[in-house]
Amino acid sequence: MIAKALERFLKWALWAWRDLSLDAKVVAGFGVVNWLLLFANHTTVAATRDVPLWELFPPGADMVFLVACGALAFSYAVRDRRSGPRFTTRARVVHLAAIVTAFVIVPTIASIVLRETGKPYSYIHDGALMVEEAARKLLHGMNPYVADYLDTPMFYWPMINNPALYHLTYFPFMFLVTTPFVWLFDHVGVIWDQRYLYLPAYIGSLALVPFLVQGASRRLAMTAAIALNPQLFPFVVEGRNDFFVLFFLFAGLALLIRERRTASSLAFAAAGAAKLHALLFLPFVAVYFVATRRPRTVGDVARGLLPTWPAALFLLATFVPFLVNDFGAFYDDVVRYNAGGAAWTYPISGMGFSALLLTIGVIPYRQADFPFAAIEIAVATPIAAWWLVRLWRQPTIATLLGGYALTLLAFLFFGRYFQGNYLGFIGAVFTPVPFLAAGRPQRVRRVREARVGRVRGIAAARGSLRPGTPAVPAPVLAAGPSPAALRDAPSAPSGPPLPGPAPAPIPVALDVEPPLAEPSAAGAASAD
Repeated sequence: MIAKALERFLKWALWAWRDLSLDAKVVAGFGVVNWLLLFANHTTVAATRDVPLWELFPPGADMVFLVACGALAFSYAVRDRRSGPRFTTRARVVHLAAIVTAFVIVPTIASIVLRETGKPYSYIHDGALMVEEAARKLLHGMNPYVADYLDTPMFYWPMINNPALYHLTYFPFMFLVTTPFVWLFDHVGVIWDQRYLYLPAYIGSLALVPFLVQGASRRLAMTAAIALNPQLFPFVVEGRNDFFVLFFLFAGLALLIRERRTASSLAFAAAGAAKLHALLFLPFVAVYFVATRRPRTVGDVARGLLPTWPAALFLLATFVPFLVNDFGAFYDDVVRYNAGGAAWTYPISGMGFSALLLTIGVIPYRQADFPFAAIEIAVATPIAAWWLVRLWRQPTIATLLGGYALTLLAFLFFGRYFQGNYLGFIGAVFTPVPFLAAGRPQRVRRVREARVGRVRGIAAARGSLRPGTPAVPAPVLAAGPSPAALRDAPSAPSGPPLPGPAPAPIPVALDVEPPLAEPSAAGAASAD
């Protein structure tokens, strides 16, 4: 009896799932899975250890938080199934915004409040804390790559022998953009929290995502998949910088799709000046810029790269002052510290190739040196080369993002550490690819069908254009054939062909914007 009831329930659930819209499937799937993960797996930095997100709230409020997250996640699919068209696009956007608020924004604000009312080194990731202190070092006239951080709240951050006390692993733009905010808040006597910058970047990234695809359902689905990425959104709460970089990447993509190449290259340069992850994107962007122009001469190549000169100046202005001031300190903090070879190297951690070697005993201890950089380059270079060639032959946004995501995965997975948010960042970059790849053939097919329909309509109206034997009228008999013979006999034309019916109009969805075609072929601080 129980088995039959379970079988009926599963059949009903499968039938109901198939009946849901695309956005309802994505929102419900990501929402429910993340709601279950809230009970144990989704954790954040607290005072002395990591705690589940619901422990950021006082007793009673924690239950309200869990119930609200679960109810919002389940009810989206219920509203889609019961209301159908009455569940309008605006209502779906509001519902998704409520889910994002419950899962991400409210816990982030709670974590900020706990830090403001407690110790300055608690309830925040040490990467965000380091960027704040690097900005203060710069305000005091010090090179953040030369200074150590023993005299900052980072010294008390809950990690024994934290190597980030001696190394700033981030690129300059990360703390340069923070410096004016730190100066202002310090002067008015208010504690600056780096999440005041990262949380708006998270919201801004989600606001930019709909500009990458067309169709309300696909826009909602892609936004939900990025906003509720289980390997990414929990790290927003503790202050990791992934969405700060993604904001500039998505802004650049939205501008690039609209052929604003100079502005898009500036956005990509800002992302690359903030984090190594995005710096690897720039070669793909350069190839895309040139390939879409179909160059035949060196001059064509130069003209294809001409819109990138402001971005090149931006990168030079960001990096050169620190390279000139002390190249050795910059190289030691950004390269040796992460790859191995520094006086105090970052410990092996995460879930990548390095963790596997440590587990099986190939590497004796976490701080041991190992040639990860050579392995990264050896694996990632051929993958990047293959995708760059493919991008040259097929310069589309989907190819651009797919090649970058897979190259970044190969590069980071074989590095010294591969954290969970790295996988989430790669997933966020790759998320638009299936939506873009699915939309392009559909648009081409519709255009092709429209053209074929027009040609057939014209041919029917004008008659056959091929020369042939004219049709001979059938002789009229004195005694007409039987009704059965008339029904079975083929009809023969008795005169010149009449104009055929006009081609049927192509149906157009009034609530969907016209398709936007792609540009024509013309851990510790370093652990986030």
